[in-house]
Amino acid sequence: MNFFSKLFSSSNPHDTSPDHSKQISHLRSLFEPEGAEFYRDLPIFNQHNRYTLPFVMLHPSAGVILFSFFDHDGPSLRDVKAQLADRNQAPKADIQTDDAKAIIQQRFDDIYHTQLCPVRSILICPNLSEGEFDYLDESFHQLIPKNSVIFNDHTDKRYKEILIPESSPVCDISKIKHALFAELSIPDNNNLMTPEQAKIIHLPLQQDLLIQGVPGCGKSSILVAKALYEKMKDPELSLILFTKHTCHVHHLQSLLFSFIEHAHWALNPADITVSSIETLGKRVREKEKYDLIISDDISEATLKALIPLKHKNATLICSSYYPINSLTTHKLSHSFRLAPAIEAACEGLEVETLQNNLQLKQGNLFMNTLVNLETLMKKEPASSITLVVQDSQFIPQIKTEIDEYFGPISYLFDHVDKDKGIVIYPISHLSCITSEYLIAIVEDIEGYDLIELISRASKKSFILSESEAIYNIISTIKGLHNASD
Repeated sequence: MNFFSKLFSSSNPHDTSPDHSKQISHLRSLFEPEGAEFYRDLPIFNQHNRYTLPFVMLHPSAGVILFSFFDHDGPSLRDVKAQLADRNQAPKADIQTDDAKAIIQQRFDDIYHTQLCPVRSILICPNLSEGEFDYLDESFHQLIPKNSVIFNDHTDKRYKEILIPESSPVCDISKIKHALFAELSIPDNNNLMTPEQAKIIHLPLQQDLLIQGVPGCGKSSILVAKALYEKMKDPELSLILFTKHTCHVHHLQSLLFSFIEHAHWALNPADITVSSIETLGKRVREKEKYDLIISDDISEATLKALIPLKHKNATLICSSYYPINSLTTHKLSHSFRLAPAIEAACEGLEVETLQNNLQLKQGNLFMNTLVNLETLMKKEPASSITLVVQDSQFIPQIKTEIDEYFGPISYLFDHVDKDKGIVIYPISHLSCITSEYLIAIVEDIEGYDLIELISRASKKSFILSESEAIYNIISTIKGLHNASD
């Protein structure tokens, strides 16, 4: 019998609320240098049933090892007989019944049509020595294979002998994780994540990391999935997810709900805090600390400001369009959202193709706005057009000008009927906008992210300004690209 999860004893554990951190930390120190990965309270799902694995090791030689803890000591087990618990008694058993081993093996068969690696059960007895075990009732020896038990008087050499047999095969941990976390999906289409995205999400938390890529390449989705993935591995992990603008908080929260709904992860979105970077100062003053800090659309300045929130050995994972040399970087190459010409422009390549996707115009702001709107609305519905105004004080005036010229077809950004006409947003909402046609009215492009500005429209962007600097936008994009090479 190799399923310790069915063992039932009438005695009481030595410690009813044991802290197994010492045993876990010791195993980590022994096997992580060999490429092992560890997971705590890992949920897996089978036919809508959820199973929690208390402690799991994935090892390139040993495969999958499911650890269970048996917290009784020798004196408490004296004169006690062990027996298997039936399924009705299992909730009262010291090690609860589960079928995790069978589920994992079934997943290997379903996905790879073979048994990918060994799946073994190991019992950790932190309060029981090997000598004490030898003197227990024979019923324990019939139920528990001694060569699959770790006792508190074992040496590191004995740990190695038990966990890593001499004839161990070479196991592909990436394939094992693919089977264990097969629920991982992209919101809205229920497909498995691309290999490029899954690789990033499954990376262990060993160093700070930057996800770099053009707009629409899935950076935000990766960060949200990473937050859920790490929380799933360790429910006690303290983490926070930052975004650049307040309006983008709702977008990331909706991604959280989408992943949880489509992936059946059985996690609570409320367990992951999503906040705008504007709250950073307050959190630092209140001396908040986190094990994992995730930040979307980060800058060098923001990166430095996040450091005080890190616990010792904490990890930072963030995203940006631009490189940050101090961080290990994974660059994403493909955009799911942008038209090819805009994507090329965002990469700083073939920027001449922007002539059909970007129009720059200097001169009277109100006149240019009306002229471009009139040209667009001859062939496009008003609802496909979005206006962005740098100075929010101009919003009422722009709205009045438009409505007097065309009739009442424009709406402020918070109007309930905004899907029926032209919507006007302040530029602070830029990162939350997706539009077929974008007209951006700016006085000065200094201080604004040009790639963000041109990436919000899938078909064409119009940037209007009274400043001659507007014509330097393409040159600036070229310069940004050259600086990143």
